[in-house]
Amino acid sequence: MSGTWQATPGTYHATYSDYEFVHIIAGRIVITPDGGAPVEVGPGDAFVVEADFRGTWKIIEPVTKHFVVRIG
Repeated sequence: MSGTWQATPGTYHATYSDYEFVHIIAGRIVITPDGGAPVEVGPGDAFVVEADFRGTWKIIEPVTKHFVVRIG
């Protein structure tokens, strides 16, 4: 599955069950894995969220991302 996702500033806790590739188009996010160090990502950054990720996404600026999720 792939697409574009947009969100406004705020914080939420995420639990992933599937692998996701992310490419940030606009905005800034601070991603903090449970028990880990925060990582800030912004426009042009690309990264993978592992299927067992649990942590907090703090959206600092309105964000647009392209994503690809590998289901299963």
